[in-house]
Amino acid sequence: MTHGAFEPLVGVDQYTEAGRLRADDLAVRSRAAELLSRAAQTLSAAAAEYRRTQVPAPTREQPFPPPELLEPAAAARRCADRYTAAADRVRNAPFPPDPKKTWKKLRTVGAARLLELDRSLVSHAQYAAAVVGDVSPEQLSELSARDALDALSAVTATLDERTGYLSAL
Repeated sequence: MTHGAFEPLVGVDQYTEAGRLRADDLAVRSRAAELLSRAAQTLSAAAAEYRRTQVPAPTREQPFPPPELLEPAAAARRCADRYTAAADRVRNAPFPPDPKKTWKKLRTVGAARLLELDRSLVSHAQYAAAVVGDVSPEQLSELSARDALDALSAVTATLDERTGYLSAL
C-alpha cells in the first residue's frame, strides 16, 4: 500500500482532506510571508540607494555624515528588519500537531472561519507590503514608519487570532 508513502518526500499528504488542509495552510502562510519579505527587500534596497545617493562621501573635515541625513536610511532598515521578522513569524507559525483531528473539527462551521482568517491574513500582508512597496530613496524621508508598523501589527494580530483559533480546536 503506497497511500502516504510519499508524504516525507513532498512534506504533506495530498491524498486526504487533512493533508490538503495542511497544504492549504502552508500555501496561505507562504503567500503572506513572501509579500512581507519582498516589502522588506524593497525597504533595504531603498535604504542602501539612499545612503549611496543622498549621503555625501566622508572628507577629512567631516569624516562622519550628519545624523539627520542618516536617519531616513536607519529608519528604513529598522522597518525592514521588522518586516523580515514578521515574515519569519508568519512562515514558522505552528499548525496543530494532528491535522486529522483538526480537519474533523473544521468540517462544519470551522472551515469558514479559518478561510476568513486566511483571507484576512493575506489581505493584511498585501496592505502592509503596499504601504512600503513603491518607496524610492528620495521618498524615505516622507515614509511613515508608523503606518508601516500599524500595517504590520494588523498582520501579527490576525496571525495570533488564527493561531489561537487553530490551537483551540
